[in-house]
Amino acid sequence: MQAIELETTISPQGSILLPADFKSIYGCHARMILLLEDHPSTVESMPDQVERQAAMRQSLAAVAQAGIFSSIDDATAWQREARADRMQPGREG
Repeated sequence: MQAIELETTISPQGSILLPADFKSIYGCHARMILLLEDHPSTVESMPDQVERQAAMRQSLAAVAQAGIFSSIDDATAWQREARADRMQPGREG
């Protein structure tokens, strides 16, 4: 398997154009991973993600308003203690 990294623009029709430098691989089967820049139109096209983000913001605001973690002075120490007390799967005894 060969890996090639390049930047290109996806056409309005959904095509991904490869530069002429890559003509030797035109017509070949390829497996692709697309890394997209965060862009408002991309986020708007993913309503589930937008809804989850809004729900998370609302939940975090409710936690902050309730002061659930206000008694924790050192979050790092608290987290370390919480992890030490928990049994790890496959590491009992």
